[in-house]
Amino acid sequence: MKKSNKILISMASVAAIGALPLVAARCGGSQKFDQRNDGILKIATGFSETNNQGTAIKGIVEEYNNWLNSGSDKEKKERKEKGYLPVELVFLPNGYNTGPLSNKLSSKDQNTFWNIILNYPQAASILAQSEMNLALSDQEFDDLDLAPVFKNTNKPIAGNTNHEKWVVPFGVSSEMQSVNKLVLGKLLDELKTIGVKKGDEETAKKITEYINYYKGSNKKNYIDNDPTNGWNKDKANNLNQAKEDILAMNITLADDIFESYEKLIKFTIAAKKLFPVNVNRPILGIDSLATSINVMNASQSKGDLTKGYITPSDKHEVTGGYDYESFLTKNTDQNKVFEDLLKLVFEGIKAGAIWVGGGGAYGSNILTKHNMALNIGSTAGWHNTFIKSSSSKIYFIDKQENEIDKNRYFNLYQSKSSDDVVLQFNRIEDKNKNIIYSHDSNSEIKRFDKKFKTKNDQDKFIKELKDNFNFKLLEYEYDEDSNSLILGRDSKGDIVSSFKLEDAHKGKFKALGKIFNDDKNYSLVLDKSSISDKTISADGLLNEQDADWINSPLINKDGDKKSIFAQGPSMVLIHANESENKGTKLFVNWMFKHNIPGITLRGRGDSSTYNNIKPVDAFNRFGNYISPTNSYFADDKKEETIKVLNKATKLAFESFNQAIKDANNYQLAEDVSSVLSDKLRDSISTAGRKMVAQYTSNTAITFEDFMKQISNLFK
Repeated sequence: MKKSNKILISMASVAAIGALPLVAARCGGSQKFDQRNDGILKIATGFSETNNQGTAIKGIVEEYNNWLNSGSDKEKKERKEKGYLPVELVFLPNGYNTGPLSNKLSSKDQNTFWNIILNYPQAASILAQSEMNLALSDQEFDDLDLAPVFKNTNKPIAGNTNHEKWVVPFGVSSEMQSVNKLVLGKLLDELKTIGVKKGDEETAKKITEYINYYKGSNKKNYIDNDPTNGWNKDKANNLNQAKEDILAMNITLADDIFESYEKLIKFTIAAKKLFPVNVNRPILGIDSLATSINVMNASQSKGDLTKGYITPSDKHEVTGGYDYESFLTKNTDQNKVFEDLLKLVFEGIKAGAIWVGGGGAYGSNILTKHNMALNIGSTAGWHNTFIKSSSSKIYFIDKQENEIDKNRYFNLYQSKSSDDVVLQFNRIEDKNKNIIYSHDSNSEIKRFDKKFKTKNDQDKFIKELKDNFNFKLLEYEYDEDSNSLILGRDSKGDIVSSFKLEDAHKGKFKALGKIFNDDKNYSLVLDKSSISDKTISADGLLNEQDADWINSPLINKDGDKKSIFAQGPSMVLIHANESENKGTKLFVNWMFKHNIPGITLRGRGDSSTYNNIKPVDAFNRFGNYISPTNSYFADDKKEETIKVLNKATKLAFESFNQAIKDANNYQLAEDVSSVLSDKLRDSISTAGRKMVAQYTSNTAITFEDFMKQISNLFK
């Protein structure tokens, strides 16, 4: 799953937030407007069209539209009279980025705006600035049967002074640590060998398990000695000095290193000291640095917002009653908390032990090729944390570190069908061909097809193609000035990550821009030799049996309150007009209350059939989320529920159950839904990513520079 934008808040503090004078509805926004009634409900989502979440929501919407048109003429007429409307999906770039939403509001888009956006509750605070929220009544909200722990989502939303029901939780996930048992087992064994203390039989069960798995694996020799990917070649040149430095850290190899950020990071630094040679081999990956920082913040403050780094303030109505200034002001209480949280993470980055994700980059890509031991990421991304096949082909430019996503690399074919079909394409390893339709086509655009946005876009593409069907299509932005492929940008449009290409590749790529209706950047690969491939054998891949999944750290340091991170998409409701508002509410109710006799959801190479299931549950089962409903967490259905969960969603389910059953020792952490939470998280993660990039390019980094990067990005 692409990565999240949120600021954490303990649910124990919701009542305190409700007492704050929140931002006025029109503060900083445009005035309320009606959308043109075209009789179609539009749902916007940042899910990738090809991942499990994207294909799941597509399948559910198709099921709804089929249901709408099913049955007798009388039944269809009754649905129409009740106000049900057809639904279409709009896929947005950049995941949960709220930039497209802000643009729709500022331009008062009456023609192509949406009725629902699947996003985090902070999106509702942006809508509140323009009074464009659509609210369910208390009865309509209660009818959805949400579990009590998830029903408070609306209370902390900035601008929601009356606690209206603007947002409906739709799918919930948490954070986990994905473990490469082979690499982690080797690192633990090597540290134990040089004299690092190991816990006893009771306190080091996982430690012992990972060491034994590595030592007993038939892949041990590959992990140790492979000429290209073996770890032994990366050992410290001065082993005696490394040993002295590591033992001076006074760490203990016990299971609690996985439970505390402080202990986990210290362990990763120790391991990197022993294997420092390859700068592209971190020990720990963190997909969302901002999430980890905020979990530490929630656990350390024990849910007391006044002791965190973003604090409630009645002087900051414009930002929803939260102070976003003091944490960057030297020597304030908030600044001291923020710097304390960041410093240990920075030491891990500086040592080369920590890798930070962002801009479309995820640690699973490193973990699954045995180049990292652990990665902290969303439970919703479980399918990406291991390789199912016995071999895998990677595609890259210049060097294997510059790996491109094979799902974004396409063959092109001349069209042999109707006039509105310009050409055909397929993903580089697929057999089935999809269609690129003309800009003026009236044909149904199916799940994996594309359509030109305008005649100019279509003409531009045909001109560049010049009937050369050896050219490849790449779903990446190409910057001709810097000769780079852009992997991701932040909310300001600045480049977060990219591949700087060698001069030999100049002139071999052509930027096309956002020429199709999916609003993604594309380029043409004019010389297919620019992209190489290599097949990795089973030994070089992390298969499911070589992987493990455990909870991410729930505390920063000993003595903190265990904080379970909750994330996932909500249905953020948008005002349109009387008819579509009614249809939107009916669709939401259908999602939670309708029973589907049978549905098959299909991804690429993956399909599942569910019988007698609610739409929300079918989406979450296929999308690797937890459903936020009472029925999902019912004690009498617990055994049945757990049976169908994968290892990651089972972790999330059990964690949320702990928050429900044992509130004294566990707290659920969710978002402060403010207009600035997206920007702040983006700034923290982007700055961390830049620090990692500087380290891998052998550029000196300082903590002051880290803080300055965050400050500059947040301004």
